[in-house]
Amino acid sequence: MSLNTLKALLWMLFGSALMVALIIAMNLTDNGKEQDNGKKKTKMQLAQKSKPKPLAKPKPRSKPKKAKRAKQAPMPNLGSSLSGVDMGIPEFAAGDMIGSSESLLGDVSKDMTMTESTVDSVPRASYRAPLQYPKSAKRKGITGYVLFNLLIGKKGDVVRSSILESEPQGVFDDVATASIRQWKFKPAIYKDKPVKVWAKQKISFKFQ
Repeated sequence: MSLNTLKALLWMLFGSALMVALIIAMNLTDNGKEQDNGKKKTKMQLAQKSKPKPLAKPKPRSKPKKAKRAKQAPMPNLGSSLSGVDMGIPEFAAGDMIGSSESLLGDVSKDMTMTESTVDSVPRASYRAPLQYPKSAKRKGITGYVLFNLLIGKKGDVVRSSILESEPQGVFDDVATASIRQWKFKPAIYKDKPVKVWAKQKISFKFQ
């Protein structure tokens, strides 16, 4: 065998081996891509499966229904139920039972205590007891007054007295109280009759 023939055989074997190697490499590359694609598909499927399901929205609670109030039964009409029924009681007039308004007012006015604004005629002083000017106040030249609230009876006498105001306070109170209790009045008049009345009376202390 010649040298040229041997070289040709070697080149043929080398070329065949190279072709086989290329085919094997291409197959390996295609298998790797398919595996990678399979892995990617698997990961995508797992990712899709791993997505959490959306939570269902809670249903709105229904408002509690207000209990309907029971309708009240109408009050019975006593007038209609008693009409036409003979109770066996004789008829009477209202005036016979309660009397006239004037007679009632007359009875009440016997013991009624009134005020100056409600009587027809206010009481008038008919007698004033003499006043003794306090010596200490007279010596110092002090003047003043005492205002009383008096309960004057039907006969014009002072039934009760209370001091409403005094100036200077406490200087003339005792002297004025001792004097006012002895005063006499023409009684207050209401409907032509004397009545008890609350009235105000002022006693002044000043130099003449």
